[in-house]
Amino acid sequence: MSMREFFVLLMVCTIWGLHFVVMKVTIGGATEPLFYAALRMSCVLICVLPFLKWHTGYMGRILIAGLGYGALSYAFMFPALGMTTASAAALTIELYVPFAIILGIIFLGERIGLRRFIGIVLAIAGVAIIAMAKPDESAGPQYLLGIGLMACAAMSEAVGALMVKKVTGIKPLELLAWFAVVGSVVLWPLSFALEDNQLRAFSPENRGPFLAALAYSTVAVSIMAHGSYYWLLQRLPIYIVSSSGLMTTVVAVLSSAILLREPITPPFILGGLLTLLGVGFILYARKLRAEATPPPEV
Repeated sequence: MSMREFFVLLMVCTIWGLHFVVMKVTIGGATEPLFYAALRMSCVLICVLPFLKWHTGYMGRILIAGLGYGALSYAFMFPALGMTTASAAALTIELYVPFAIILGIIFLGERIGLRRFIGIVLAIAGVAIIAMAKPDESAGPQYLLGIGLMACAAMSEAVGALMVKKVTGIKPLELLAWFAVVGSVVLWPLSFALEDNQLRAFSPENRGPFLAALAYSTVAVSIMAHGSYYWLLQRLPIYIVSSSGLMTTVVAVLSSAILLREPITPPFILGGLLTLLGVGFILYARKLRAEATPPPEV
């Protein structure tokens, strides 16, 4: 990894980590979650519309990746943040890594190996402890459901990541444009079907925080961070890029504790450490496997 790639990865992790705080505050008071997600994706689409191009032979994979990254992950994640804490959500989304391994075993015939098996077990056990360790009233009465929805978001992202890895020669902003299309097409009907009073986001008391959060989500998170992440996925081995989740989680948990005063209880610490340790096992196993694989003959 070059210094340029490292600093890009660090920027992505910082933006994503702080985004959990932004989303928690916004969804918790200023707007409906699916409406926020749908409007965000439409704003992204407007910004990257010039990059929307048809890619013959790749569109199936691109649309599936968009369904995972741009639609279903947000459909699960944003409502979940209204039910759980930002720190618990950030740790639960780490299931994306073991879920990607499980999908690889099921659909690609990959072998799991002892280290990766241990990592999967530890990560899932850690999230289970977090789910049972509801902190206090800051989590909300549907805390356990929120953890479950975040796990579904992690699975959706795992599907998206596998598809992105199979797409080569397409610029990140071109991918992002199609993901915004898929997200808009899926999320707007969901919002109209499941939510009401969406326009309260533009009331005088909510307008300022809502528009600021929307700008952060659109420009910083979707265009800068996601675009950079897709760029990294196409340049680096997936086990290196996947380490961004660990760094993002650390930023999210620390910022949630400092900015939102979320409680960090002993069971939560235990679950969080097990989750991160499990993901670390998986990433380490990927690293060893990649180093042991001989380069292709040319």
